Amino acid sequence: MTRNGKIARLPLDLREQLNQRLRQGQKARQLIQWLNGLPEVQAVLGSEFKGQPILEVNLSRWKNGGYQSWLEEQNSLDAAIAMMEKSSGLRELNKEELSQRVNLILHNQIALELKRLDFVPPGSRKTRVQRALVDRYVALQRVSLEKARLGLEERRLSFLHERSLAKACRPGRKPPKSAEP
Repeated sequence: MTRNGKIARLPLDLREQLNQRLRQGQKARQLIQWLNGLPEVQAVLGSEFKGQPILEVNLSRWKNGGYQSWLEEQNSLDAAIAMMEKSSGLRELNKEELSQRVNLILHNQIALELKRLDFVPPGSRKTRVQRALVDRYVALQRVSLEKARLGLEERRLSFLHERSLAKACRPGRKPPKSAEP
């Protein structure tokens, strides 16, 4: 769902700061004064809302909509991290399992950030953030593919080694000469 209110049109980093302040229990008046005093907010309000300031009703709507969505995402992320921290202890994980879990967390974070972009109005800033997220995703995919390629290469070399040993040990063949004198 794309939101189009005054607060939804603010830059993503400001909405993030606002959500953190709401989560900490800051009062509406303080938040409204803070927001209306920021140059970035003034620019958005001037260009898209004829300079009309953010009011309590705008904050109230945000608290019931965008903020609630953000809280759900944060709670989901917190639960996923807590589950991974508690599950069998990181010390007991082998490198493969740890790598898979970190990969899952990073993919989850990218997905959450992409979801947050639904609330960013179209424009060059949104495009830059989308490109950055795509770049992060592509980098993760490259690492996964390279890891898979290395695993296949390791299996291929192991197979070739086993095959050469089997040939060398056939009846009637001399064992390979040792490199040592």
